[in-house]
Amino acid sequence: MNFRPSRFPHGYRVALALILSVAVTNALLAMCPTHTGAPPEEAPHFDLQHYATGDWFGLRNTLYDYGIEITGGYTTEPAGNPVGGLEHGFTYLHNFGFGVMFDLQKIAGISDTTFLVTVSQRSGRGLTQDSIGNAISVQQIFGGGQTYRLVQVRMEHKLFDDRLELAYGRLTGTADFLSSPFYCQFVNNGICGQPPAPFFNMPAGITAYPQGTWGGLVQVHTTSKTYAKFAFYDGDPNNGDDVAKHGANFGWGNNGILLMTEFGYKTPDGLWSMPSRYSFGGVVHTGDFPDVARDAFGTNLFVSGLPGREHSGQAGCYLIFEQMFYRNPGRDTGLNGFVTFVLSPDEDKSPIPYYLNGGLIYEGLIPCRPHDKTALGFYSAWFSGRQRSAQKAAGLPSQTNETNIEFNHQIQITPYLYLRPNLQYVIKPNGLNRIANALVLGVETGITF
Repeated sequence: MNFRPSRFPHGYRVALALILSVAVTNALLAMCPTHTGAPPEEAPHFDLQHYATGDWFGLRNTLYDYGIEITGGYTTEPAGNPVGGLEHGFTYLHNFGFGVMFDLQKIAGISDTTFLVTVSQRSGRGLTQDSIGNAISVQQIFGGGQTYRLVQVRMEHKLFDDRLELAYGRLTGTADFLSSPFYCQFVNNGICGQPPAPFFNMPAGITAYPQGTWGGLVQVHTTSKTYAKFAFYDGDPNNGDDVAKHGANFGWGNNGILLMTEFGYKTPDGLWSMPSRYSFGGVVHTGDFPDVARDAFGTNLFVSGLPGREHSGQAGCYLIFEQMFYRNPGRDTGLNGFVTFVLSPDEDKSPIPYYLNGGLIYEGLIPCRPHDKTALGFYSAWFSGRQRSAQKAAGLPSQTNETNIEFNHQIQITPYLYLRPNLQYVIKPNGLNRIANALVLGVETGITF
């Protein structure tokens, strides 16, 4: 794969200039507002302060009082790569998300029980897929078919003073495992959402938003600081063409079961007497997955062009470390950081056996902008050595590792609206030296309805 020059250099530069001008203008306008945005003490659950559409002339709060909570949001991530990749380009994409939570204690007297239904609508094209050619998307809202779909249909119970939590129905596995509240302070999909290595190593065997599947979850808060959770999911969530059925494919698949577990420790007074969280998780899949280097006849699949021979089962584990390093005087905000390591060591069937990401997020770095967040993060994905050897033997470019470094600043314009100008630098896209390192510039916008 060789670098191809831009097919639309002038138009692209104009689009890029518009992105930068919007980001800079909004940053300047939002730098130091005269109002703090503090909510009134007796604010209703839904108000114009925190939701763009407010309380719908009282209807929304009335529904909430009766046990029906309606929420929604919109995210868009236009971005372009003026440097590097397969070619220069610019893409727009968006995600609309809507949810209805039914509090069955208010509605039917069933204590500590909720029923959640969420849907998503996505549209647009991905810069990674169209222009850069790297492995992991630089825009986290690309995926899931870029269409409308049912996401979750989730029943949840809390028992024994919230010590035991049960959930079942149509779930998204990585909403409950391999996750961190800091991940989506970033735009790239190598951090936001969840580390993507399991999706490469168990293709079509694990789900993430906006895709749901059948499953069940048990979480036990063993002490005030520790927890353990276990879950099972359909190991073949696509079960045919799930995209065409828009998430309403309710059959059970034909490729095993996905099992996930996580053990965690969370404390408000960890290292340096600041909040910490440490978690360790495991993933086991009972289905079949292809070899990354050899076909069914034992020959190099990059030479034969045949599919990889099947292996039974797949497994992996992960570690997540979160820590606050500095607290702003008189506030709960400050500098937080995280590191995640994902391991799936069988390089015969794991395209990405080793994966690492990490980041630092400072909330309130600019004193007069206490709710803005400044973030610096990275991910590195190491490709299978077995796959690399087979590629070399076939005379093809061999994949080593891909790294992305992202810097962004979230401008919190109101409690329900933010802009996040971001800069990313993708090193060795798709693990290949033949694709030029790519510079990505974009602006994420998020609105809570």
